[in-house]
Amino acid sequence: MPIRRIIQKAKGFLSQGLQPRELAASIAIGTLIGVFPIYGTTTAILVFLAWRMSLNLPLMLFVSYLLTPLQLLLVIPLMRVGEWLFGFDYLELDLASLQLSFQNGIFETFSTFSGRLVLSIVGWGLLFGPFALGLFILLFQIFRYFHRRKMLERMAE
Repeated sequence: MPIRRIIQKAKGFLSQGLQPRELAASIAIGTLIGVFPIYGTTTAILVFLAWRMSLNLPLMLFVSYLLTPLQLLLVIPLMRVGEWLFGFDYLELDLASLQLSFQNGIFETFSTFSGRLVLSIVGWGLLFGPFALGLFILLFQIFRYFHRRKMLERMAE
């Protein structure tokens, strides 16, 4: 996807008239779930969260899909964080064996690596939970500033 098209999509989402809180939450949650270490689950999780929290699902999916390469790259490092936290021996694992496991299906991957996936979820939560909260606070302040500025410009007209 060309950069110009990504920027146009992002501008479209930001100009849909959403409130600052909804915009910030949609992006922060899309980011948080976008790097969730269990590949193939993010869309379902985002659909559920968007429905329960009344957030912008297309924006959340857009952010999440942009982060898919990062999600794949972080599976093993997040697993290592969980292994370190709980004192597990490192599982000899490389990207090729993980990709092969995913090609055999999500259930094959889950049965083979279920314990390690739990460790990667713990690593993900500990690292990206606070990151997503900080991102939400930062984005909320930025969007609120621009929203107020836009409202003041409308009043001045």
